[in-house]
Amino acid sequence: MPIRSEPAKVLILSNDDNTWTPADYEEIDLELARMMNGLIENGYQVEVLTIRHSVVNELGGHPYYSPDEWLIFNWCEQYYDRPWTDTEITTELESLGYVFTGAGPQTMRTSMDKDLVRQLLSEAGVSLPEGRVYRDDHVEDWAIFPAMVKPSNQHSSQGISRASLVESPGELRRQVQWVLDEFKLAVALVEEFIDGREVHVPLVGNRSIEVLPPVEIDYTLFNDMRDRIYTNEAKFDKLNAPYYLTKFLCPAPLEAGTQSRLEEAARSAYRATGCRDYGRIDLRMKDGQPIVLDVNPNADLSFESDHAIAAKMLGLTYGQLAARIVECALERWPRSRT
Repeated sequence: MPIRSEPAKVLILSNDDNTWTPADYEEIDLELARMMNGLIENGYQVEVLTIRHSVVNELGGHPYYSPDEWLIFNWCEQYYDRPWTDTEITTELESLGYVFTGAGPQTMRTSMDKDLVRQLLSEAGVSLPEGRVYRDDHVEDWAIFPAMVKPSNQHSSQGISRASLVESPGELRRQVQWVLDEFKLAVALVEEFIDGREVHVPLVGNRSIEVLPPVEIDYTLFNDMRDRIYTNEAKFDKLNAPYYLTKFLCPAPLEAGTQSRLEEAARSAYRATGCRDYGRIDLRMKDGQPIVLDVNPNADLSFESDHAIAAKMLGLTYGQLAARIVECALERWPRSRT
């Protein structure tokens, strides 16, 4: 039985998207070059493969990229014309026998069910906003305002806008029905709105979990409560003011006790939901206590992401951050093969 050493070959798996503009393609090419060059600088042989429609057909049918020799850096978030297919992608990678970075299919599937995520976090003793799901607009039993109305199966703040913050039963009823209709959902999630400091905590690791410096979302330039939400517009719309007025503080200016509680909550949420190699936990502070809002097992790893910003604060280059994530995945690399 020959003993195998850890692979020095990393295949970055990227994706295409039928909604991308020429400017988007330029940005993606730049991000891939940064990731590739960073891993090369850290001693890896690196190649990039873009998947459009099927991991099984396009990667599985490629004789050069053997799962015995290549570790996959999974940056393939969806198929060309099918959004939110990251679970399918990881399922296919697993079926082909590849070791790949990031969460596996079960965790990906779980993360798309915010009600299930809440159950897992509650069982782990993690503090959450008051909340419940609704299958229709019969919301008469909800009495906490202001409140947030969210799609139960979306990421990247899809479906989150100023209208998501509701202050009356009438607004709540309309927004719940809008979410159910717009996203063709069985349930919509309603949670109390916590108008406190928002902090994102990036983490790296498996057996040993490293908490990177937390990143605070600074809303001090916004007076209206409805603007103190990290909406999809604030994240991605470069034609509107929230994209430019939302600021980031890293490391977040926190007292030692507050930071300790924040890190403990983030680690607990990371473990409870099955995050692997890396992830990000989003929290808000309520009366000095961290409240978990969301778990991101497939967190953004672009050059300007929370992970990259926080790693820089530790003196790590972008390539060193990527190499750490690869090292985490290598914990699953078989030490021997027949």
